[in-house]
Amino acid sequence: MQKLETQIKDMMHKAFYDLLEKRVADPPDYKWITRLYQEIRDKLCNILVMLGKKDRYVYKEIKESMDVELFEQMISHNAFSYEDFYKLIEYVFYKCKQLGSPARDGETDEKLNEIKEFISSGDATFATIVPMFIKNANHCIDNIYSDMKKLKEKLVPKSQ
Repeated sequence: MQKLETQIKDMMHKAFYDLLEKRVADPPDYKWITRLYQEIRDKLCNILVMLGKKDRYVYKEIKESMDVELFEQMISHNAFSYEDFYKLIEYVFYKCKQLGSPARDGETDEKLNEIKEFISSGDATFATIVPMFIKNANHCIDNIYSDMKKLKEKLVPKSQ
């Protein structure tokens, strides 16, 4: 059963990322890209909510630093420079390291470095960076959620 669940999950992820690559191609679907960006921001904020830290500085910082409306305006009006996007990418992975387990730092760094190396290669375009960013960021955030779930299961045993 576990193997089947893994296969279904992998197929769903592949289908999603194939669709993502198509929807960032010319012309990009800016509304959809913005929703995916908002989901990343909201997932990061939700981690703080789950930890009971919604009113803390970091929650507000994430909301302000990942301004969805500004992001949409910048990408839809082609006012988003590579430097701006690069800073946003670094910010997201920094928050993943800050909110996640230190044991995952190496994996988070690998996902960020994969994007950095691709950008440095000279082959990177908006249409190729966005899918890699969305995929790698969600991978790191999903790891945080998975680790939190495992920790919760250890701390709160299931009722018998």
